[in-house]
Amino acid sequence: MEKLVVFDVDGVLIDTKIGSFKEIGILLGKEKEIKEHAEEYERRKHLGPWGLDELAMIFKGIEEEKAEKAAKEIIERQLMNGTEETLKELKKRGYQLISYSSSPSWIMNLLREKLSFSEVCGNTLETKNKIITGKLLEKVDRYTKAEKLKKFIIKNKIDKKNIFVVGDSVTDLPIAELGRFIAFNSDNQKVKEKAEFILDKKDLREVLNIIN
Repeated sequence: MEKLVVFDVDGVLIDTKIGSFKEIGILLGKEKEIKEHAEEYERRKHLGPWGLDELAMIFKGIEEEKAEKAAKEIIERQLMNGTEETLKELKKRGYQLISYSSSPSWIMNLLREKLSFSEVCGNTLETKNKIITGKLLEKVDRYTKAEKLKKFIIKNKIDKKNIFVVGDSVTDLPIAELGRFIAFNSDNQKVKEKAEFILDKKDLREVLNIIN
């Protein structure tokens, strides 16, 4: 019997309030632009996807190697408490693990390597001569994540009752409908109302009390 756990990244695998995409921008000296973008995003996020193209443009002209280095720094210092132990234990319990996020591919590829996910997806920025152009080659928003998850579920023939989705924000709600939703350390009432389980402690090991 196939079993699956789907993890969001920002606020779940990575301890961040503003998101790993923006965290990378700040490390690369784009704090002013990131702040302005974040303020606009907060005004719009409940209406639907917005801001990925605009966020990508902030990185125009930056060497991709520097972005990759910043991504590695964030993962090393901001991995959520209990992440490595939790994923290792879930694998022992027979679960496939995947992570779908609007985080950039720099983050997602490092997480796949570090945590051995079966599959990940994230936003991929175009580069030319190792310089970021500011354009997205692959855009992953809340609905893209849901479509990718549907395909994964069908391909692997997984029953909904054996799927857990761990998220914390309104952008996780489309994928939340495809499994049993765990609201992890969320400050959003709408997210909590949609959840089958609510965890308020900022330690990923708490999910092991639910997913057995």
